[in-house]
Amino acid sequence: MTHVKNDKLRKAYESVQVSAKRFCSALVEQIKELTSQNNITLAVPIESRVKNWSSISAKIERSKLELTEILELNDLVGIRLILLFKRDLNRCIQLIEDNFTIIEKEDTATRLDESQFGYQSYHYVIKLPEQWLSIPTFRDFAEYKAEIQIRTIAQHIWAATSHALQYKQEASVPSPLRRSIYRVSALLETVDLEFERVLGERERYIEKLEPEIHDETLNVDLLKEILDARLPIENQRRSEPYSELIQNLSKCGITKTSELISLIDEQLGAVLEYEKQFIKRVIEGEPLVSYEDKERIIKQSVFFAHVGLVRTMLENKFGRFSWQV
Repeated sequence: MTHVKNDKLRKAYESVQVSAKRFCSALVEQIKELTSQNNITLAVPIESRVKNWSSISAKIERSKLELTEILELNDLVGIRLILLFKRDLNRCIQLIEDNFTIIEKEDTATRLDESQFGYQSYHYVIKLPEQWLSIPTFRDFAEYKAEIQIRTIAQHIWAATSHALQYKQEASVPSPLRRSIYRVSALLETVDLEFERVLGERERYIEKLEPEIHDETLNVDLLKEILDARLPIENQRRSEPYSELIQNLSKCGITKTSELISLIDEQLGAVLEYEKQFIKRVIEGEPLVSYEDKERIIKQSVFFAHVGLVRTMLENKFGRFSWQV
């Protein structure tokens, strides 16, 4: 009887496998957009998968699951968000709770008392909210659920390592190794805390920056402060290679805040006019950019990011490819 039931579930799985993958991809895109809009820093790209049948079958056997429909499975679709900074955890959790229908949620740290080490992560089982189902991309997914896991990179290192060693619980660790395991667990928690401390120190440093008054050697934070203040906000991208630009500027002999400010004051008008003419040629049909860049031009009427504007200034002043390291 069990064999017949599992065979029925397997056929049901095969019938929804393709649409489950579409659901997974569409969900990842939405979460990617939400995290980007809210400046949540991911340590690695969003991980996702549709559970394969062998894993489902093993789970049914191991956990004695009583499934009548394959879509009853909470983790048929799984998504994992690995964050760089612990401070983003609460914001990311709030995003999930604000934008999806929550079926279940768990903070795995609540399984542990203060003296224990172990796996820490936030787990959600979600469905799409009613209003999303009117969108063509999502209209077929009313019955689909997904498990979303949220953790920091330090927590993920622990989870991956303890899984590989099979040290998921204290009782499974050999007594001679427990002291070392406790130490590793404490160190990883300290990594999260130290990143928070560094972020706090950085914020206090940025608050005190006065590049217009004090002539200082350029660093990433000073550079960003100057570009944000002096270049059009429309051109700014969320993530720009500021560290590389410092090398480009240094190659042309620009290492101080005053030197960068002078370059911008001297070259900005010409570079923005060049960008304007370049955009005009693209819109008129010249195949000068990729599809993604053309989309940016059409939607935002800009082409260069802040780093690109400064590199073009360097070419105007010092010659083509002068900035290349």
